[in-house]
Amino acid sequence: MHSPDKKNKPLPLWSAFCITCSLILVFMVVSPIAVTLWGSFTTLSTMGTSSSGGAGRDTDTAARAAGEASAQPGDAQGGDSGFFGQGARRTEGAFTTLWYKYVWEVYGKTMTLSLMLAVICILSCIVLGVFGGYALVRYSFFGKSLLEEMILLPLSLPGIAVAVALIETYGILRGSWVIILFGHLLYTLPFMLQSVTNTLRSFDFVTLELAAASMGASVWQRLRYILLPNLTHAIVVGSLLVFAISLGEFNASFLLNTPINQTFPAALYDSYTNDSFQVSSAATSIFMFVVVPVLLGIQFIGGKQMREVGSA
Repeated sequence: MHSPDKKNKPLPLWSAFCITCSLILVFMVVSPIAVTLWGSFTTLSTMGTSSSGGAGRDTDTAARAAGEASAQPGDAQGGDSGFFGQGARRTEGAFTTLWYKYVWEVYGKTMTLSLMLAVICILSCIVLGVFGGYALVRYSFFGKSLLEEMILLPLSLPGIAVAVALIETYGILRGSWVIILFGHLLYTLPFMLQSVTNTLRSFDFVTLELAAASMGASVWQRLRYILLPNLTHAIVVGSLLVFAISLGEFNASFLLNTPINQTFPAALYDSYTNDSFQVSSAATSIFMFVVVPVLLGIQFIGGKQMREVGSA
């Protein structure tokens, strides 16, 4: 049993300092998220007037707004056109879901493009990362170490440098979503490759392959029954990383984007600079709803593998 003195012993100064720092860290992380979620549901009557430069105020929904403007000229005279003519100024109460509808209507295509690029990045990185990583670990050839370093090089370069290099190299693709995909691959492939190579170097897969080959297993049988089962964990973790990085990639994509082919992070930037607090909060909330589960999945599945990839 504990003595009364030990029960009433004051908390050591070092422990109190650590707990205080932890609480401050939690507050710093949680408070912006809470404010963003709150802002995405508030009405104009709660937060005041919104920006007059948002993308949804003109051509996107102007046709429908014109019909409402004729029915309620007072709103049109106040400067409401496009999506806002549908009732942003007439919302009552403290909360509304109107801003999520706005983001979907104005930026829905950018979300679709970003998700499509993320999925293609995952498939491309699995193929290039698994077979490329296998070649880097399995075989010895001239320039092998240099090649590994060159694959990691884009991670240390400014996004503007990567974008300009891609435009100069693949100018014929300028304006296409394909060149944006190339930019995403330059930033995502190193993570998949490191995940695969770290796993392959953690066990003697060459001996397993030689043993299987001695018993008559073909190349595809060795791939199916030896290599891929042992790489499942690395592929899952790498795929989650690729998805999260591709979905949030902004540095290179900002210069590679066009008005037709624009990714969602660029749309977020547009909402931050031209739209209201409510609209940018709704756009940020949608992004978090997609990315946060992926990040939690990385933390849950990754474990030791993720620490090895991060240190690499």
